[in-house]
Amino acid sequence: MHICILLLLPHYTRNNIWTRLEKIGPTYQFVDLDSYDPIRQSADPLFLLKVCKFDLDNGPVHLTTPQTTQFWSLSAYTREGIIFYNLNDKTTPNAKLNLIIGNPLQITELKQSKIEHTPNSVLVAHKLNEGFTILRVFAPSPLEKKESEDFLAKATCRIFNK
Repeated sequence: MHICILLLLPHYTRNNIWTRLEKIGPTYQFVDLDSYDPIRQSADPLFLLKVCKFDLDNGPVHLTTPQTTQFWSLSAYTREGIIFYNLNDKTTPNAKLNLIIGNPLQITELKQSKIEHTPNSVLVAHKLNEGFTILRVFAPSPLEKKESEDFLAKATCRIFNK
């Protein structure tokens, strides 16, 4: 048994969540997951989702969406796939996503600076360098699916500009 685990370790190390995400698209951009991706396969089929990778060594990441009547949620994860923050349309002002994630020093500097980062921004400090977010939106019908696709197309993920 122990020998089998040792022999399988390289396979699982190469196929971890971060390795898969590195292959799907650029950093700081919401992208689709392939249909065979385990994240997509385990998701509720009535939800559409997109993923954005970020690297806080370049500065805080700023995530935004327009307002919608659709239910949406965003979860933020460490590089290892451990969730550290979650919010949804019911917990944000005007049901719009306006989230800035940074390391503790970056967020402290943001709070102390005179920078206008919009009054409705949610600031999240977490000790990490790289991570990713998953944005999900409920799409139970063809009409709502079109609205949800438009919503996801307008979602942004970029380095926060001071």
